[in-house]
Amino acid sequence: MAFGRKFARVGGTALCGVGLAMVAASAGQAQLLGKPGATTIFGPEGTRIVAMPSDAEVMAAVPAGHKAEGSAVIHCQVTAEGRLSGCEKTLERGSGLAQALIGLAPKYRVELPKDVRPGEDVAVVTATWPAPDTTADWQVPPKPGDFATTYTDAAWHSDRPGFTVMNCLVGKLGTTYQCTVVFQTPPGKGFGTMMLRFGPYLKLKPALLGGKPVNSAANVVFHFNPHVPGQIEKYPY
Repeated sequence: MAFGRKFARVGGTALCGVGLAMVAASAGQAQLLGKPGATTIFGPEGTRIVAMPSDAEVMAAVPAGHKAEGSAVIHCQVTAEGRLSGCEKTLERGSGLAQALIGLAPKYRVELPKDVRPGEDVAVVTATWPAPDTTADWQVPPKPGDFATTYTDAAWHSDRPGFTVMNCLVGKLGTTYQCTVVFQTPPGKGFGTMMLRFGPYLKLKPALLGGKPVNSAANVVFHFNPHVPGQIEKYPY
């Protein structure tokens, strides 16, 4: 699904297209809208997931004395072998959950794209507790034009595609709150700011556990596509 607004190249100055496309998740990716699983890992565009812990391992990793309720996100470096190192807490909703996720780091492995830029060899891991039977999903999918006015000046002038992940809590009525951008490339172009502006427009169905709605964390993933040189595009209002 693609939606957004695109701009032409004018007078030799690149006016980037901030067209927006929902990422199609592979079978190996979880904790995405409508995809089963308690955890997933994100890296630079083109990253392939090689290994992840099972839902049972994620649930069992919570330290003794802590409730398996909430969510966490950690940020890690990726070694040449695709393993995670130097992981640190990005956010934690609950107690002991970031510690649990860091303890699981050896069970994740990825294959980064060969053309990854220096300093962008990083990965973000997210997880939610408890693992729902049915994850949060779209109640009303976004349609063309919904986010046409959310672009930033920096994104306008970017000549690279943007890839951004926003992690939100989804309540029992499907309302999103506490949305935080946990991954974005390239950095410093305002793609994260754009994404946070989308939050109020998202209409979701809550996750289900035992047939009943439960609070959960979910990742909303977007692509921002730059304008193709020589191609003039205009959003059809």
